[in-house]
Amino acid sequence: MESYRTEKGPRQRRLLNLGKLDLPRDQWKSLANRIEEIVTGQHSLIPVRQLTDEIEDLAQHYAALLKNRYHPKPPIVSSDTEPQYEEVDIHSIKNKKARTVGAEHVCLSTMKKLGFSAILSELGFQKRQIQIAESVIVGRMVFPSSEHRTFLWFKKMSAISNLLNVDSDRLSLNSFYRIADTLLSVKEQIESKLADREKTLFNLREKILLYDLTNTHFESRINGSRIKRYGRSKQKRGDCPLVTLGLVVDGDGFPKRSEIFEGNVSEGATLMQMVNELNGDGDGEKKLVVIDAGIAKEENLVLLCEAGYDYICVALNKPLENVPEEGFVTVRYTRDNHVEASLVRKENETVLFCRSLKKRMKEKAMQTRYQEHFEMTLESIRDGLHKKGGTKWYDKVLSRIGRAQEKYKSISYFYDIEVERQGDKAVDLQWRMKPNLNMDERFGGTYYLRTSRMDLSEQEIWNLYLMLTDLEDSFRSLKSELGLRPNFHQMDHRIEAHLFITVLAYHFVTCIQWYLHRQGIYMRWSSIRLLLSTQVRVTTEMTTRDGRKIILRNTTEPERFHQMIARSLNIDPKPLGVVNIGL
Repeated sequence: MESYRTEKGPRQRRLLNLGKLDLPRDQWKSLANRIEEIVTGQHSLIPVRQLTDEIEDLAQHYAALLKNRYHPKPPIVSSDTEPQYEEVDIHSIKNKKARTVGAEHVCLSTMKKLGFSAILSELGFQKRQIQIAESVIVGRMVFPSSEHRTFLWFKKMSAISNLLNVDSDRLSLNSFYRIADTLLSVKEQIESKLADREKTLFNLREKILLYDLTNTHFESRINGSRIKRYGRSKQKRGDCPLVTLGLVVDGDGFPKRSEIFEGNVSEGATLMQMVNELNGDGDGEKKLVVIDAGIAKEENLVLLCEAGYDYICVALNKPLENVPEEGFVTVRYTRDNHVEASLVRKENETVLFCRSLKKRMKEKAMQTRYQEHFEMTLESIRDGLHKKGGTKWYDKVLSRIGRAQEKYKSISYFYDIEVERQGDKAVDLQWRMKPNLNMDERFGGTYYLRTSRMDLSEQEIWNLYLMLTDLEDSFRSLKSELGLRPNFHQMDHRIEAHLFITVLAYHFVTCIQWYLHRQGIYMRWSSIRLLLSTQVRVTTEMTTRDGRKIILRNTTEPERFHQMIARSLNIDPKPLGVVNIGL
């Protein structure tokens, strides 16, 4: 219904008959409000979590019927804009220069919430430098690549220059490289100020810290680099030099500090250097550091306790002489997994022995596969002893067995292998399982958690351990979604700048996810930016009856997903509006 005034007083008229609604009566008001918002172009006042898919679909359907029936006036850009009508040749209408704007708008709005431009201004950045820095970081969030390709995205693919109100023709590729170097020069100050803003804005308590390392490879030589080194690659690229990134994250997933190390640095050697930098942060409460087995060396655990920290880690070795037989408590029970744990309190440490059904099934499958492959390799070596042209020299046979043991070292440990020789040649090969070793213990889906906290229950310890998976998600986002690897730079300072820009991009992605999670929206950033990229800014050109040319620059109407993200972040779903750029 619509109310309107007449000479005889206010009246009402029916705009649209919705027919029979298969919707509970208590949701009719929400549907009516949502239809009105869509028709008038207002922002939704209904929380995203309360707006069901059914209501949104019905609202979009009926709003489209209303628009087609009554042709209401579109939302005006500003209060002094009057409707303007022109008679144009529809065959002359051309749409061109489409540039993505949806994801860029979300990223820049998030930067504004965190006061990033103010942080840079406090550190002495000029307005032009701030705009370029924002462009480079948003590029890493939206189009992760090298600085060279980011500049191409900035010039040819994105409308970020319109959002920042900068002339893209006046910017060069060198300006992107220079701003990366400038950001790196004040790395510690930026990280500290961003962490303070996040702590204040999101009311973070920061009682829990998670620390881990990852590395990125270079398809080049070291060439005198200070940080590029050959080492153990988590990408299985041991043929390439590496650089390592260490990251400290709080319990809510926000980065606290990052550091760049040599590619061959040991995980444990970096722990105290990173954690001690945060010693003065927080409210004085004793912090709990969560680390994985690679960092949890005994000397590091001692140093953490001496520095006033508690720890939770996955045990490197078996910390208990006897496996618990009783006292198990279920800490997780789902359709496809069942985890139970038994708590053992020692003098200065608590040990949690865990048994996971899902992990056991996975490890049993690995055990079977490794055994089959290892024994097939041994059979192939033995067959070669009796075939023409096969390897028969004793030393070469031992070498082949050694390579097989190294390749399947998790299973070969359980085998006794004997090679019978006659002179310089091997004549037979036999193997059997070692009788005094229990393979089920190694592949039984069990693990130990250690903590210096003596007051935690089985469930609390296991929940804290699960936070390590959140840190793994952080690194997965850095590597696959924000372009941490591969790295194409050769000079050390450019390598470090590339990694730091990725860390800055992760700060803002974490902020976006924080808002979305509180509205019940759980999606990977790569999926979010892909769907946001469908909102673009387009130039439309047309010719009037009297021969004049009209050129308008406008943003496409936000679709349902764009509106949902905009409501969650409390931002305008349609940035920039209409601009008449030529008559």
